[in-house]
Amino acid sequence: MPQLNLLATFAVLGIASATASAQQAATLAKPAAETKDPFTSITAIRELPNGKVLIADAQDKIVQLVDFAAGSVSKVGREGNGPGEYSLPLALAGLPDGSTLVHDVLNRRFLIIGADGKPGGFLELPRPPATNNSGGPGMILGGIQQLRGYDNQGRLYFRGSPFLPTGGQADSVPLLRWDRVKPAFDTVGYIKLPPGSASRSGSGGNFQIRMGNSVRFTPTENWSIAGDGSIARVIPDPYRVIWLTGRGAPVLGPVVPYTPMKVTEADKKEIIDAQKKNAGQGVRLVFGGGPGGGGGGGGPPPNLQLPPPEFADTKPPFDGAGGNSVLATPEGEVWVLRTRPAGDKTPTYDVFDRGGALVKKVSLNPSSRVVGFGKGTVYVVRTDEDDLQYLQRYARP
Repeated sequence: MPQLNLLATFAVLGIASATASAQQAATLAKPAAETKDPFTSITAIRELPNGKVLIADAQDKIVQLVDFAAGSVSKVGREGNGPGEYSLPLALAGLPDGSTLVHDVLNRRFLIIGADGKPGGFLELPRPPATNNSGGPGMILGGIQQLRGYDNQGRLYFRGSPFLPTGGQADSVPLLRWDRVKPAFDTVGYIKLPPGSASRSGSGGNFQIRMGNSVRFTPTENWSIAGDGSIARVIPDPYRVIWLTGRGAPVLGPVVPYTPMKVTEADKKEIIDAQKKNAGQGVRLVFGGGPGGGGGGGGPPPNLQLPPPEFADTKPPFDGAGGNSVLATPEGEVWVLRTRPAGDKTPTYDVFDRGGALVKKVSLNPSSRVVGFGKGTVYVVRTDEDDLQYLQRYARP
């Protein structure tokens, strides 16, 4: 019997070793290229077919074209309401012909930038059907809430409103796909919402919307889109990836073991200090890997406010409330930014494959974050001690 127990122990260790070896470890240590000049707040990037990169800087309200080969950065369009202009460029979406849609929240439209990097005409924002909870108070900012990305066909993906026609909050929201060519809307999946993640007060044109759970570190689902239109839905409890392909049943990846991390006083101070620091900049809207949205209609956008922070007792494996915590590559890998202790400035990403299996762990340099992907590339934003941001390009591991 002792021999059998010993053999069983070695067998278990062998399985654990094989599982560990299947998860490759990589570090993005030295970039292939980095911008010489800094940016203020890089919200989104889009790699063009010629290798140049468009950057949307929401705080400076500017779109710029980066040419790493030439070492140059040039402004694209300008702030305003007329031809070739935008008021608040939040995100970028690629189209099959190489052009790019700049999501302009305040003007409630897309500015089209050609494959040559020059501004062109406009595309009106889509108006989703007012059924179930796809609508809501102006669909948030007048038409679209959390437009998350695009696929190889140029179809746009966004989240429906969390508000029901009756005024209450839904338990789950639809994930909507807009085909701008037909045009048509499809519901391609659903995600669950944590309780109390949205509220509305007031009526008519005078109302206030609160977005985001007031309890920080509440386990929250997040999602992203691969190039073929498949959707990666990432679940915090149990921690796993579920692929929605539109072809048959969802593909459930294996559960990844996770021991919850206690929320400390240092964690709370970090969150409170960051909120105070950004208080004068208004609400920061983050859309990972693709365009965000606003819709048609006149008048100013609703008043969005961050509630004062409260805290859960433990941290989930990833912060689903962060727009860039889940990003899918065009080929269909899913990068999930793991939570870490206060003071730990080195980000680590879990990378899952098309079957939902954890296959890689990628570490970045301190004070960095992944902002998007290109053809075999990954783009990282590095923040220096003065809070200035630099765009880096790496070969994707």
